[in-house]
Amino acid sequence: MNCCDLGSVEIIKEYDPKPKNPDGSIRWFLYRWDDGKDGIRKLVRCRDCGKYYLIQSYHLNKFSDKRNVLFEDWYEVRDECQADHFNRMYTGIQLEREIDPAFHFEINTT
Repeated sequence: MNCCDLGSVEIIKEYDPKPKNPDGSIRWFLYRWDDGKDGIRKLVRCRDCGKYYLIQSYHLNKFSDKRNVLFEDWYEVRDECQADHFNRMYTGIQLEREIDPAFHFEINTT
């Protein structure tokens, strides 16, 4: 993963897991499988090289064989503005299907 690992990044922003419409209603949940609990997005920057990544983390729902696995996808973005755009325009599944992550991790949490 070169210089960009969890120890060398700083969190720039954590996004609301339930993006809102202008009227305040929930637009969608970020979770890949929407059981209402496990899904976050955050923007980080590598302290060494300066690259920005939009990180999407989630667990599959309780009925999955992989429910004890934390999935984490790192999408390289050019800046905070692009990360905000992705967050506003893509559900968790859309982001996963339409944009290739720079890095993908599966972390067993048991």
